[in-house]
Amino acid sequence: MTQHKVLSDDSMTAMDEIARVLGQDAVILSTKKMGEKIEIIGSNDIKDILKSNKKNQKKPSFKELFTNVPLSENNSDKKINHTINNKNDDKLLDEKNSISMADFDNFKSEIKSILDKSIITDLTSLNSHISDTNFIKLLKKGYSKKTINNIFEHLNEQELPRSINNFYSGLSDKLTYDLKDKLLNSKSIFITGLTGAGKTTMCAKVASYFLDQAISPHNNNIALVSLGKTSPNKISNLFNFGRVLNLNVNSFSEIDDLDKYLLENQNKINIVDIPRDYMTDKNFNNYFKIKLSKNRDLLLNVIQSGINFKSLENQMSYLFGLQPVHVLTKLDEIMINSCDFSMYNDLDCKLGLLSGTNDIIDSIAFANSQILAQYMKEN
Repeated sequence: MTQHKVLSDDSMTAMDEIARVLGQDAVILSTKKMGEKIEIIGSNDIKDILKSNKKNQKKPSFKELFTNVPLSENNSDKKINHTINNKNDDKLLDEKNSISMADFDNFKSEIKSILDKSIITDLTSLNSHISDTNFIKLLKKGYSKKTINNIFEHLNEQELPRSINNFYSGLSDKLTYDLKDKLLNSKSIFITGLTGAGKTTMCAKVASYFLDQAISPHNNNIALVSLGKTSPNKISNLFNFGRVLNLNVNSFSEIDDLDKYLLENQNKINIVDIPRDYMTDKNFNNYFKIKLSKNRDLLLNVIQSGINFKSLENQMSYLFGLQPVHVLTKLDEIMINSCDFSMYNDLDCKLGLLSGTNDIIDSIAFANSQILAQYMKEN
């Protein structure tokens, strides 16, 4: 046998296999990454051995590569000679100590393999009071380092143990917003979100909730409002919901017209469907900041469960300063997990309402910190 190919998870395991099959004098002919694997081809052919000059070179060690001391050779090799031109100009003359590209590539592959299986952190991230295991356990569950540190610091301020159960309770307290009283006392409820997240359906669900409350026994106290670019396709769903709930539906395309309508109908509960395009408009955003400064107005941002970090981060950027309460939808289709909870916390989201997909009657639930903490514990 002259050559042997090995495909392994890391280069160290592959090189051990080469040495076992071909012997300790075998040389490495090539090393490359194949997907998530490392492929190494070795040889014990005398021509390959002589060509690589393996017997006359020593592979640099991890320690040697990260010290200021020049790489040493075998005892039989000559010592490195120094030519001192002046105190600030010392040059190494022995070129045998230079690292070949193949050796360096092997070294990089080994380091990457080690790092892929490691958790790198700093001392402030680790639990100094009980043990490091809770921090590591939460990382393994998928919670982000930022979230864990944030909640642990909060527990420290409250002088509570940094246990996993306390972490769940602390995180759920930070994520939930007690929305019920605020919702019932709001006169203008603005609902926005990305296309397909369910914001128009959420308008109908909130309207249905108000219809079920004793404080609003008459349908003429509640109105659905559509803000759009006048295209019938963009408002048809809200009009259909209005027919189902027997509610009036008003449509506007200009901010001034919407503002005038809201001023004239302050005695009603107005639920306004706002497309994303308006929320990213600077003029409307400024108008909204003034509007929301009043205690009787509320902004709900609809988030579809399973949303990725970049999409939610983009939403939060144009909602900055508006302090929306967030609504999680489609929870009957996609289950949320530890990564999602970390994302909501890292982006400072407050969850007020939870909902499924299509049903509009009795279909919303207010976020509850205790239930959320129990859910985290069980998943």
